[in-house]
Amino acid sequence: MKLPDGNPINTQPPKPPAGNAGTGQPDPLRQLQSLQLENRQAVVARVAELLSQRGMDQAILEVRGQKLTVNLPGDRPELKVGDLLRLMREGSSLTLLDKLPATAETRLGQALIRHLPWQQHLDSGLSQLLATLSAGLRAAPGTSTQPGASQPVPTTVREALQAIARLLPRASTETTGLTFRPLPATSSISQAPLAPLTSLASPGTPGLDAEGVKQWLINSGVMTEARLARGTLDAAPTDLKLALGRLALTLLQHQNLGSDQFTRFTPLPSHELVTSPLQFPAPTTTTLATGDSREPASPGQMLRLLAGMLNRITVNQLHSQLLTTRSGAEGAPQINTLVTDLPWMAPGGEVKTAQLRIDYNQPEQQEKQGSRRAGVAEWRLNLAMDLDEAGKVFFDIALRQQALSARVWAERQATARQVNQELGDLRTRLTDLGLEVTELECRRGQPPAAATRLEHRLLDTRA
Repeated sequence: MKLPDGNPINTQPPKPPAGNAGTGQPDPLRQLQSLQLENRQAVVARVAELLSQRGMDQAILEVRGQKLTVNLPGDRPELKVGDLLRLMREGSSLTLLDKLPATAETRLGQALIRHLPWQQHLDSGLSQLLATLSAGLRAAPGTSTQPGASQPVPTTVREALQAIARLLPRASTETTGLTFRPLPATSSISQAPLAPLTSLASPGTPGLDAEGVKQWLINSGVMTEARLARGTLDAAPTDLKLALGRLALTLLQHQNLGSDQFTRFTPLPSHELVTSPLQFPAPTTTTLATGDSREPASPGQMLRLLAGMLNRITVNQLHSQLLTTRSGAEGAPQINTLVTDLPWMAPGGEVKTAQLRIDYNQPEQQEKQGSRRAGVAEWRLNLAMDLDEAGKVFFDIALRQQALSARVWAERQATARQVNQELGDLRTRLTDLGLEVTELECRRGQPPAAATRLEHRLLDTRA
């Protein structure tokens, strides 16, 4: 594996070749020397790009954070972008020792990259899908109806939409508070009444208790494959990912298309998730114009929306697994991470989402003087919500044994003022539960956004 010019490396920094003067092109020999590799020293590189220049196969490798162009040998293994190679410096050459098998993190990262550009916000996507229950479907071209007119939703499609709506907890403005009550599985969207929105301060009031939160997480779709592997899923689609897939299959059947044709529909992405695909909390969705939200959707548009939303759930699944795998690398304690979106139905039929991240750090037990000593586990919960009256609010809560710390951010000044007024009462309630409150405060604004960097970590691999 030679450098393009093939000249030996001098002990002193080489002068730029005359042909490269003023061109802005990096000198390959200078780049190789800047890697500070001893002769016969091995290093791991990543294939960033494959080239074919003047009949010569070349590759741009990323080595120690730098890019290096090399000529590829004819007897090389089959390469593709993202492959990890183990190289050894021999003078002015880099010898290809072998291609490394893809690590779990690399495989997850590559799968994640494929889905990132095609994510659709669940709140805007579900709002548009469920709007067809009242607006109908856009008439197909060539039908007897006028262009842009709507037609009734087929019975099978309506039933699939209602099954999705039943999975969403509902909020009501009848009372104050932030608790939700999932709709009964046997009721339809047209028959089920709005569940009361009860106050957290009212003891004994039915709401979204611990069991309800657990079911809400299970129904989010982020655990679909794990439940399928354990055989704990019911025959009916009991979570959001399966329900969206069933709706897609029903729409395809309505169009006389097979299930294998779903990949032909280009997913409809949300702009915010294209620019910041792995940021937490994710940028909120752009509010739809009233005219656009009421315009009937065609089956093709619905399928594109479904593809984007399924990609969003898949990204959350892969992101969670990548963060969990990455935390345990190189012998570090593993932190189990769950990232998901929890949709609910707001008054008026608009769908909103709560963005949730849970980290569970369970230190491994250590042997000490013949006895086993367990480390202290820590739970950390991050929650982001955009509420009609309160605006955007963010929660960061950590629980370590009985010690709890909580920080709240509110974008609106009035919301921050109201939360601060209630902090004393909240501290008393938490203390009554037997918790030691170490920190409890509310700040104006937003917490620092955290984004997962894929490329950096995929390169950060040691030989």
